Amino acid sequence: MSDALRADTSTLAPGEVPTGDAAVRDAVARVVRARHVAVALDFDGVLAPLGDDPMGVTMAPGAAEALAAVAAHPDMTVALVSGRRLEDIVTLAQPPVGALLAASHGVEHGWVTVDGASAEPLEPTAAERDLLARLDDAVAAIAADVEGAWVERKTFARVLHTRTAQDGEAAEATDLAVDGPAGWPGVHVIVGKSVVELAVRDVTKADGVAWVRERAAADAGLATSDVAVVFAGDDTTDEHALVSLGPDDLGVKVGPGETAATLRVADEPAVVDLLRALLAARG
Repeated sequence: MSDALRADTSTLAPGEVPTGDAAVRDAVARVVRARHVAVALDFDGVLAPLGDDPMGVTMAPGAAEALAAVAAHPDMTVALVSGRRLEDIVTLAQPPVGALLAASHGVEHGWVTVDGASAEPLEPTAAERDLLARLDDAVAAIAADVEGAWVERKTFARVLHTRTAQDGEAAEATDLAVDGPAGWPGVHVIVGKSVVELAVRDVTKADGVAWVRERAAADAGLATSDVAVVFAGDDTTDEHALVSLGPDDLGVKVGPGETAATLRVADEPAVVDLLRALLAARG
């Protein structure tokens, strides 16, 4: 790569992440050398802007086409790694045939075929069901006292949403959840943007990305070491995945905030541009 296209990192402060077109070109040129590239993306804040109505968001222009092009490439895999339920991801993203799905922070595994989306069957144990019932009562009681707060019920978690609550009340509700049921034995807490997820299984997006790499390698008949992962996320919950990446992978932070990523892009349209750059470089 010519010096004109190489990202200049000499003036970056410690912990600062390179940005801009040159940084994107440099990162893309490095990762596309792998035999196979698995592109794993968060959904909210990465492919679709955040919204007050979780089921009312739409993907950025060009995102669907870019996902389909990655899925169609013989040496690439596309995956969605999201905190959302698998069925919601399928509804909102309409992922292309060949896409892998790691939903609920990696608890749920699925894939898309010509016949539609399929998933590995999962059921809570009796102990997990009892704990979920206790969480249901506790989180519902917290949300009931805060206008705009609500509870999402997942197979293995209860999630307190406070995006539409007043800032002060949202912060208080978050503290009540973190200082209360989050500390119960068997509960695993993930705090993100205006959400507190209380899960009964200890799984993060790092596990979701690991599954994507393994599945992509198996589908391609390769070793996992032959697969480079490109993972993009915007939230603190995505940092689990970003810190798990190896030196031959590419971690991308979308938007502001401290991160373990090696590249930062501005917003959802910039993610679409990154996918296009990957496809162009891959050929």
